[in-house]
Amino acid sequence: MNASTSIASTTRWPLLIHDQARLEYTRLLWKRPAARARLLRHWSDARHPYAPRFQEEYRSDVERVLAASPKEDDALDSELRAAGRSLRTVVREIPPVFGSFY
Repeated sequence: MNASTSIASTTRWPLLIHDQARLEYTRLLWKRPAARARLLRHWSDARHPYAPRFQEEYRSDVERVLAASPKEDDALDSELRAAGRSLRTVVREIPPVFGSFY
């Protein structure tokens, strides 16, 4: 069994291995107030191609997912589904970090 099969078989969403990595790594950064502030500045910067979408549509859900404990993921997925989203879709909306303006 490879890593992506293992993740898919233990979650209902399922998260692909790169989505799982994005979630876990960003959650680690999110725990540090300075890193969290820097990420939010970067993701909201007008030079970031995802900034409008992030600000207008996904910011509150992304922040909620990143602040949650992995133990809360099932409950969070249920709440997001009730609102027409899912944990998987919100994780895919965590903007990447790139460019000289980070």
